[in-house]
Amino acid sequence: MLPQPKVTLVPGANPKQDAPAQKPQQPPQKQYYIPSNQAAQEAQAATLQAPVSPNAPTVQATTVQPLQAHPSTQPPVAPDAPWGSLVFANGQQMTLAGEHVVVGRYDHDLGGLQPDVDLASMEGSDTVSRVHAALEHIGSLYTLTDLNSTNATRLNGKRLEPDKATPINDGDTLSFGKITCTFKKLA
Repeated sequence: MLPQPKVTLVPGANPKQDAPAQKPQQPPQKQYYIPSNQAAQEAQAATLQAPVSPNAPTVQATTVQPLQAHPSTQPPVAPDAPWGSLVFANGQQMTLAGEHVVVGRYDHDLGGLQPDVDLASMEGSDTVSRVHAALEHIGSLYTLTDLNSTNATRLNGKRLEPDKATPINDGDTLSFGKITCTFKKLA
């Protein structure tokens, strides 16, 4: 026969007693960092749980304040402000605006996703994937990412590794399949 565990219940202090017994010391509670959005969700969930018994210990929730950005020395930039352009050999120029620009080919027969920079009307567009590459502007950094295209994206003649952001500079040559252009940064 296996020994059975014993459980001893200790009643809590009764608030109606005039002379309270000596309160046992509780071990200090550990505090953990919880991101502000998660802390708010947990606090809301805690208030929606079962009613609290009068003898239950009270727990105070503390809210962690999110980090505040310090004022920048540069004026804020509008999210849709133009930041660059692609200049093609035929003289055509396409302006880049917003933080993230998708380069590709819209297929009018199939419909679907319309890329920000549509190369469908250019010669050699049959080598451009529908979603070919992405150009991003983050602060003073400009990047080009091949989005796992069929006919590759090249930077100054070098094939890019798919799904890996690569920094680009003013005057760099970008190739999307057989279509080549020059990246120009706006001042």
